[in-house]
Amino acid sequence: MSTQTAAPGILVVCITFWPSSSCPLLIAIIQVGAGPAGLTLALTLARNGVPVRIIEKRGDFHLEQRGAGIHPRTLEVFHFLGILDDVYAKGRPLPPFRQYKLPGGVETLSTFYIIAPAENTPSIPHNNSYVIGQCHTEAILRSHLAKYGVVVELATELRSFEQFEGHVKAVIVRHEGDKEVASTETYRWLVGADGGRSVVRKQLGLAFEGQALPDRLILGELYLEGLDTEHWHRWNDWSNTVATRPTETKGLFWFIVTGNLNYEEALSGYEALLKVIKKSIQRTDLVFGDLVYMTEYRPNVRMVNKLGEGRAFLAGGKSICECLLVQDAFNLGWKLSLVEKGYAPTTLLSTYSEERLPVIKRMIDETKAMYKIVMNGPRDKPRGAGEEDAAWRGRQDQLKQLGINYRWSSVLVDEIHAVDTEEAKKETVDAYGALGGDGLHAGDRAPDAPALVHLKAGDSDTRSTSLFDIFGPTHHTILLFCSDEPATEAVLEALRSYPREQVHVLVIHPKDASAASVTGGADLVLQDSEGHAYSAYGVTDGRPLGVIVRPDGVIGGMVLGVGMKEYFSKVFTPTTN
Repeated sequence: MSTQTAAPGILVVCITFWPSSSCPLLIAIIQVGAGPAGLTLALTLARNGVPVRIIEKRGDFHLEQRGAGIHPRTLEVFHFLGILDDVYAKGRPLPPFRQYKLPGGVETLSTFYIIAPAENTPSIPHNNSYVIGQCHTEAILRSHLAKYGVVVELATELRSFEQFEGHVKAVIVRHEGDKEVASTETYRWLVGADGGRSVVRKQLGLAFEGQALPDRLILGELYLEGLDTEHWHRWNDWSNTVATRPTETKGLFWFIVTGNLNYEEALSGYEALLKVIKKSIQRTDLVFGDLVYMTEYRPNVRMVNKLGEGRAFLAGGKSICECLLVQDAFNLGWKLSLVEKGYAPTTLLSTYSEERLPVIKRMIDETKAMYKIVMNGPRDKPRGAGEEDAAWRGRQDQLKQLGINYRWSSVLVDEIHAVDTEEAKKETVDAYGALGGDGLHAGDRAPDAPALVHLKAGDSDTRSTSLFDIFGPTHHTILLFCSDEPATEAVLEALRSYPREQVHVLVIHPKDASAASVTGGADLVLQDSEGHAYSAYGVTDGRPLGVIVRPDGVIGGMVLGVGMKEYFSKVFTPTTN
């Protein structure tokens, strides 16, 4: 085994590493499967100018659909990372289900949406879920990483690691045909994005608690003629369920088969699988082509007890829901970037587990509840009515994940909704925002607002922008809603002590503001020409309000006075402050 010093960069292997201050700058994300979580983390770091190296145990990239549904909250993450246009170009809106009547399997019994389509709004510009094969999402992320000179190193894996004061030593093995070439490399941090069998999780000794669900499913992809590409197609009776979904490739359908069947026999070969499918759907008008793959899937819901230990972290602490894994990675990415660049103390990284674990727990509870509705509901009745559908409709908004919040987080400051103690915060945890509430809080998703017109004295520039086009993973954004010029100038003066590249300041004036309004000291001076920003952020009583939006698009502070300094004292190092 050879020993070498890490080259500049970040190592990505479904695991993430960083070298010590005495070593060349390097973060390693050891990413087994090179999934969306590890790639999202790598892109967040790369966008922040942090060198990245990605390693992948497999010898090639998988080409399966896997987790194809992307919900609105994750679409917003992709917007901030600059990849959303590519996702929209490759994917498609979530199509409706078409359920067929049995016996016969041809006549439509009902047509329904898992999540009913909704209009986009000024505060929610991406209000509908999207479908894109996970292989395509990963390819898009890799293409954007390549712009920063980052590529996934295949056939390379993490074997073990050891933590020290200020750094981590990792044993990395590269597979070259039948040979294994091992090296010991030094990094400052290690982040594992390597799935349910994570090497990092196991070596850290983190619990992975939960349960395997009783159901078995066969998943796969095959070529098929005779079904339209505008619907998911489903056949249900009291014993079996077959569903197919068109993919981005012409004629290729993803499928699921489950129920009271002999799984060993069905998995023994394509002809045995087709026999089960044809018997279940009872149709003779479809033409089945080549099988791309099939695999057995046994759903389980598990989560870790924490997302890190020392200098090692997990990007994703559960066995389900790729959307939330992406959000885990985005939460960790901006914090790790600030720490590595010297702007934030290492204590900021402890808020990763603090903020994400309650969300993961609630997501698992919701997943189990929705899974029970689907699997245990009557399979021979049309959707659209009854207790099953009422229960499902009550969870549709939660599927969008727009209510996910961190209101209990120790690094938030909320002078609008003050809570007496940290204990009181934790007693009212509503991680999915299912209970509604009294308006926007620190810890909530920051709403968008379009039609913000650039405003400068004596300037006829009428270009407009939106908050989502200003938010991003490389900086905090401060929104100053204030028509009082002296008060605004005082806040701007106080903000000059923070690094300009890390804190972008927007002064947002009401729609009746004049061109003579304050311009000095702010990165942008904007007029809320249609009132969307003032409405979305609840600025109605004329009080000056400062809103601090974190790099992950979450409100870090809602402040009226000294709260802005209090927030940054929790996030930035004293020298930065």
